[in-house]
Amino acid sequence: MDMTHKKAIYYEDIRGKKPVKEFITKFDEKTKAKILARVEFLETHWHEARRPLVDKIDKDLYELRVAFAWNNVRVIYAYMFKNYIVLLHGLQKKRDKIPENDKLMARKRMIDFQIRFNEGRINLR
Repeated sequence: MDMTHKKAIYYEDIRGKKPVKEFITKFDEKTKAKILARVEFLETHWHEARRPLVDKIDKDLYELRVAFAWNNVRVIYAYMFKNYIVLLHGLQKKRDKIPENDKLMARKRMIDFQIRFNEGRINLR
């Protein structure tokens, strides 16, 4: 993988569940397609992506923003393992700020993934 491209992967818990993937599949086809197109765009344009597409929400957490007239979808992600964008948590945003419990969930998943990766229990292919 070259320096300008990063691969987006779903956070996966120890039971093999991928919460963001499950979150995205709950939407209608049009919404799903828009979210996945944004993820794809992020893979190749991560180094130049700015608001309103993405925003930094914490020290090392970012949000991918997908807005519709009726819906504001957010996917919280982190840049990890050098060339990866790990999709950690999805939510439908109702307020101006992302709730702390959503940030906490994303951080918890990021730490869990990092620990299991360091222990050799996650194989990135």
